[in-house]
Amino acid sequence: MPNKKAGAGRAYSAELRTEAERERPRELGHIDGPLTMLTLLLLLVGLVVLFSASYATAYANEDGNSTFYIYRQGAFAAAGVAVMFVLSKFNYHKLHYLAIPALVAAVLLMATIKVPGLRSLWVTRNQATRWIALPGIGQFQPSELAKVAVILSFSSIATIYGEKKMHTLRYGLLPFLFIIGVFAVEMKWEKHLSGTVIIALIGMLIVYIGGANLFWLVSGAGVGVAGGVWYILNNAYAKTRIQVWLHPFEFFRGKGWQGANSLIAIGSGGFWGLGLGQGRQKQLYLPEPANDFIFSVACEELGFVGAVLILLIFAALIWRGYYIALHANDKFGTLLAAGITTQIAVQVVINLCVVTGLSPVTGASLPFFSYGGTALLIQLAEMGILLAISRKMPAPEEG
Repeated sequence: MPNKKAGAGRAYSAELRTEAERERPRELGHIDGPLTMLTLLLLLVGLVVLFSASYATAYANEDGNSTFYIYRQGAFAAAGVAVMFVLSKFNYHKLHYLAIPALVAAVLLMATIKVPGLRSLWVTRNQATRWIALPGIGQFQPSELAKVAVILSFSSIATIYGEKKMHTLRYGLLPFLFIIGVFAVEMKWEKHLSGTVIIALIGMLIVYIGGANLFWLVSGAGVGVAGGVWYILNNAYAKTRIQVWLHPFEFFRGKGWQGANSLIAIGSGGFWGLGLGQGRQKQLYLPEPANDFIFSVACEELGFVGAVLILLIFAALIWRGYYIALHANDKFGTLLAAGITTQIAVQVVINLCVVTGLSPVTGASLPFFSYGGTALLIQLAEMGILLAISRKMPAPEEG
């Protein structure tokens, strides 16, 4: 009897080649100016805020080298901008070939947390194990690769399946739920609930745009939410996070230290702020001032006005990303652009909810602002893919 799995694999490969080769090389259009300018503006503002937020911590932790974080972040920013412009000229249809390999690589990399010989590479901070130490580079979160892998693989699979298959339970929901479930288990090992939420939201949006039946999608989302609630109710670590979130000042000298000092920083900024570089909470009071709580420092130093301006730039970037998704030349471009933009949007919203006390403290960084070279490099590479999609958007009609 013929091997059905092998036949399905050959059929998928044939459809992949057809899809990836459908877009013949042609003269590229101009990259999207608004997206380019907004990305560079956010990057520049982020570097300025990062230096202000990090120099006290760097001085204390890096033998008096107050510029340690900004020099490293600046190097990754320069490399990331170069990667962004290179990828902007790349035929994004070729990403079909990287989709499944990236997914497999992400799953295997995150699974190393359970491999005895490789477990020593993982770094634990604040009771969470989410980072792998890379000699000569620093620390890298495998979950960043997982986000990209989900965007690429879900977009590729949904495009190749087509509307008819995507409308069925077998093809339009179950494979995607399985992938999200695998990552959810691996995120649980890392104690990285926010990572699971980000990946699930990105994945479900791509599946929905890809043509999934709304009933099955809502049903699948309901199962996911129920699983999340069950996890929180049956996990002491998660329950403690909820309790501390609701009453941060009752745990001020303990686990509420982060959330409470974040609220103090935001409140201290007032309307106009204390002035760039003049913040007090970053002076070893506020934990992770250069990372998860960098927006708290921005609020303290730039005030309500500065915080709103930063949020407006993020809003404009997100709007432009969805504009490119809506006007992409094909379905694959639409799904890629929507997935990348949703990732940025969800991370911004989660980070803002954390620093303002609207949600429990999690490990969601602020894109383009938080310290983390590999994360910044990946974000700029994603902007490069968005720009590549924008190059092939149909030209606006004259008149």
